[in-house]
Amino acid sequence: MFVDIRGYTSLVEQMEPAAVAARLNRFYDIATQAIFRHDGTLDKLVGDEVMAFFGAPLNWQDHSKRAVTAALEILRDVGALPEHDRLEIGIGISTGQAFVGNVGGKDFTDYTVLGDTVNVAARLQGAAAPGEVLISQDTYSPIAGGFPHARRRELDLKGKTDLVTAWEIARS
Repeated sequence: MFVDIRGYTSLVEQMEPAAVAARLNRFYDIATQAIFRHDGTLDKLVGDEVMAFFGAPLNWQDHSKRAVTAALEILRDVGALPEHDRLEIGIGISTGQAFVGNVGGKDFTDYTVLGDTVNVAARLQGAAAPGEVLISQDTYSPIAGGFPHARRRELDLKGKTDLVTAWEIARS
């Protein structure tokens, strides 16, 4: 899962650094608490983005549902912030095989996930409009019954040879 603030560069251009940090911390708190409530693993906080994964190190059979539920909670809770703190976010989720483990060099390692499914999640997040959650077909299939009104989209994602089927499950 990738969660990204939309319009962040323009937003921070108008704010004092301490105010930016305070606003980011509220966003990070909302996102990380939702991720942890659903047994996700926080991978990184990078600027205006949160990266997390579900299904490792514990292999939950319902990891797709956990990720989507966390994403919807993040969207809801960010939308409930007071207007002066509100942020527009886009979320992308993809399910599939990935390398999970430590990467890095002799002096530094990072526990993370790597692989095509991770890239797809990042690209889906990039394609998500403000207030939108886009998920891959493999994420949607096991939870489709819970989202009968999801909108199917075929996306031309950067770096992908073929169109990618995505499902829009929420738009605020």
